[in-house]
Amino acid sequence: MIDAKAAMDDGGEACRAECAEQPFDVAFAPTTHVFAVGLINGDVEQWSHTQSSCAKLETLRGVHAGETCRTLAYVDGGKTLLSGGADACVVATDVVTGAVVARLKNAHTVAINRLITLNEHLIATGDDDGCVKIWDTRAQTECAKHKPFVDFVSDMKYAGEGRNEIVISSGDGTLGCLNLTTNKMVGQCDNLEDELLSCEIVKNGRKVVAGSQEGVLDIFTYGKWDDISDRYPGHPQSVDAIAKVTEDMVVTGSSDGLIRVISVLPNKILGLVGEHSDMPIERLTMSFDKNMLASSSHDKTVKLWKVDWLTEEGAWDDAEEMDVEEADDDDDSDDDGKSKKRKSKSKGKKQVANQQKAENKKKAVTKFFADM
Repeated sequence: MIDAKAAMDDGGEACRAECAEQPFDVAFAPTTHVFAVGLINGDVEQWSHTQSSCAKLETLRGVHAGETCRTLAYVDGGKTLLSGGADACVVATDVVTGAVVARLKNAHTVAINRLITLNEHLIATGDDDGCVKIWDTRAQTECAKHKPFVDFVSDMKYAGEGRNEIVISSGDGTLGCLNLTTNKMVGQCDNLEDELLSCEIVKNGRKVVAGSQEGVLDIFTYGKWDDISDRYPGHPQSVDAIAKVTEDMVVTGSSDGLIRVISVLPNKILGLVGEHSDMPIERLTMSFDKNMLASSSHDKTVKLWKVDWLTEEGAWDDAEEMDVEEADDDDDSDDDGKSKKRKSKSKGKKQVANQQKAENKKKAVTKFFADM
């Protein structure tokens, strides 16, 4: 078991999971304090957590036969864990026994990058060639296939049963919307000339925020997909992950290692949740009760952050927008060798990190950094 005491001194996280290899994705169980981590070597680790500690439950070996496990999702009320990886397979694992109960071999022709649940029996997967597929998990059959993109599917968000649509971002610089009722793409923006790496639906379904390689947050009005309605260039480096906190607030994970709190319309960087030193952040995931945020990074850790304070009344009344340092132009390829994200280091990173740690110790309740 990993105690939180030492971890609290490094960025203020509640606890951390020290993974055997680099983690790519992390998924929380829907009703319990358990989370799964997909690793670069194809294994899957299952962990439990409290408010202050993480404990590894088991390691599921060779789920993706030595290829990177890139994406995870729980189904069947948390009884089954689905995973997709660089081996182009979708794997279903029984959470209790740890046994693989189903394997869709060659579900795609290339590596699967994202997998999301749509309802009790339907999932969607997206691959490195820009192909999106819909699957019936009961029959283990492909229901639909779409190829709207010319580069990797970076993120997907389900808009809910009312709309029955999926918003999809791609490395080809476009964002599209797939209607599952009509089985058609109902919109796709023009090429923004910048890789889109993450997306989230906010403002009660009226807006979509997409994170880009250049650090810009592109904002779309839902249903008007031809072009962006607003943009916020508030990050010095790529926005690789986005997670929704409220309809007006998201947290972002960047390749500079920082987890920022962002107000959407008005667009403003409110403060920081924490950091992974200077290591890029792959994924951000909220727990089922919205009290914990998990961040996976190239430093071989998954850090858990207590984030219920983000929505406390008056938490941001005196917030001033944080300054953003200029970014270097250095590039660095992803460890898996197949990711198309370029990584660089911020000039002011050390100063930001040191001040963040000091403020976390000084103001554990608000965790707001006024003078960044």
